[in-house]
Amino acid sequence: MLKNKITLTYIKAQAKKFKRTHNVTYTKALDKIAKEYGYSNWMHCQRSLSQTQSSSSILNVESPVVSPQLSFSDWLKRHKNRNSPLGDLAKDTLRDRQWPENNSLEEYVDYLNSRNAYFAAVDALRSAWKSYKAYLKRSNSPKSKAVKKPRITSQKDDSRTIVYVNGVTPIHFPERNVEVFKPGDKAWISYNTRKALPVTVIEVDDRHYTVRIERPLKVAGDMLYFLLDEVRSTPELACRNYVTL
Repeated sequence: MLKNKITLTYIKAQAKKFKRTHNVTYTKALDKIAKEYGYSNWMHCQRSLSQTQSSSSILNVESPVVSPQLSFSDWLKRHKNRNSPLGDLAKDTLRDRQWPENNSLEEYVDYLNSRNAYFAAVDALRSAWKSYKAYLKRSNSPKSKAVKKPRITSQKDDSRTIVYVNGVTPIHFPERNVEVFKPGDKAWISYNTRKALPVTVIEVDDRHYTVRIERPLKVAGDMLYFLLDEVRSTPELACRNYVTL
């Protein structure tokens, strides 16, 4: 009877108490509490309780982040081709058959720590989570639900190619500024300090530019978004303000 009344929120609350009192990771605490309530582990508990969420009014108190429009793992998959720490993290999660479907940054950090992940991976995770939350905020904002703007079609006369730049010194983050673009403007982005890729600005919000990649041709047409200070007007500026995530 008790097992039918518990919720994911209750399990997590008990796990947090256990973590504080026994000085263990959050992941181990979740497994411990889940087993106390008859589940084989936390994943089994999470899966079992989640399946009843739609039919049980008890579980409706869960945070809206539990069932986002796009899960964090699925959001990560979209960035698997990026040549950046975010892309490396996405590829690592795809290779990890035990990668969990968690609802908080703390749970993911504890999972990486339990796998003895490098500090750089944890740092990339924290940055990715911030961008994911920003994505959800944009997706759920009233503005995003308004009538969609017509998508700008590719211009066949865009003959720009990839530009290689030598001797560029990156600009420190506090010194970066933002260039103003509007939909349809041509711009550049760079994943490092040596190569700039031509892009076309598609949409603008208060945090990101959504762009269409023009080169290389194998990914031409892909829609990605970048922080405002990462989209620049020249190849040189793009390399100086290279993509950091």
